[in-house]
Amino acid sequence: MNPKQDEKFNPRRLREARLIRGLTISDLADHIGVSKQAVSQFELGEATPKPETEMSLVNTLKFPRSFFYREYTEQHVGNTFFRANATATKRSKESQFHKSLLAGYIYDYLAEYIEFPELRLPDTSRYLESDWHNDLIESLTQDVRDYWGIGDQPITNMVQLMERHGIMVFSIDTDSEKVDAFAQHRKGRPFVFLGNDKQSAARRQFDGAHELGHVLMHKDIDNQDTLTRIEFKQMESQANRFASALLMPAEAFAKTVTSTSLLHFVELKRYWNVSIAAMLYRCLDLRIIDESRYTSLVKQMSMKKMRKREPLDDLIPLQEPVVLKKSILLLLEKGIKNELQLIQETSVPQEYIEMLCSLEEGTLNLKEPEPTIKLIKK
Repeated sequence: MNPKQDEKFNPRRLREARLIRGLTISDLADHIGVSKQAVSQFELGEATPKPETEMSLVNTLKFPRSFFYREYTEQHVGNTFFRANATATKRSKESQFHKSLLAGYIYDYLAEYIEFPELRLPDTSRYLESDWHNDLIESLTQDVRDYWGIGDQPITNMVQLMERHGIMVFSIDTDSEKVDAFAQHRKGRPFVFLGNDKQSAARRQFDGAHELGHVLMHKDIDNQDTLTRIEFKQMESQANRFASALLMPAEAFAKTVTSTSLLHFVELKRYWNVSIAAMLYRCLDLRIIDESRYTSLVKQMSMKKMRKREPLDDLIPLQEPVVLKKSILLLLEKGIKNELQLIQETSVPQEYIEMLCSLEEGTLNLKEPEPTIKLIKK
């Protein structure tokens, strides 16, 4: 899409692009050679950048020119639940949030051509209590397993399980060790974003289940930023308990813990697809081990340098979202759209379409047609 003469520069798109790139107003002003006040005026719609300034914005922010003229369908985004370290900066969270808006633009575009899986979530209306105590959380995870027909079996791929039941899952480079994943309540269906940075399959399993916990338990929380530090910690603790109980159902899990040696938990990791650290904490919660044994095992992990990188982390493949990837590849394979059309018609940079939709880098590079050859008739 090329801007038409009657279309106007959209100040909201400029702010989005700046925040996605993690720049302050001063940073952007320095890059394009204008004053901080000028950038503020552009973002407030009080002034329009001159053509040469506009091209500097395009080249600096690396967004298609058409992006700055787009008036996308307004996205209804409820609360965004960041699985983030308490020290995660406001700028980092803002950057991730605005990347999620790009995900929405891509989703809306693809939804015109693709019939996505129906959203199937268990009814939680019987859980009227806002205080999600442990027994209620355990009950909710059993409801999920029953509704999705999992029984008491290990969940081998949490990512595709959510996708199969209509939750949109995106991959995202968070550019921060302090933001692992986040979920959003949206009109229609929830979005879950899983960080690509320094992940293991076991950690991604837990992140996915944690975000599902937010989707099911905390949809009535309007704004996470209004919570006190204690309330936020409580909410995160509830989502962690949900993930733990969903991935390791109490009775079935307990039956498999036939030893409390560290080596045994390495073997259990193959079966439950959950980190050793998470299994140890689950054992403590279920009173399979006491505080003393738990502390001893954690110390052993530290001595063996297993806290950051556990055994099998390099061997178990990372679960990738597939629904959006398959959607784009289907449009390409059927000739409904080509690579250039996908980029032009969404106005989203190629790198973000590929990242958010788990496509290999370069998938949307424009393909040159192969030369044709003919046999000489004799």
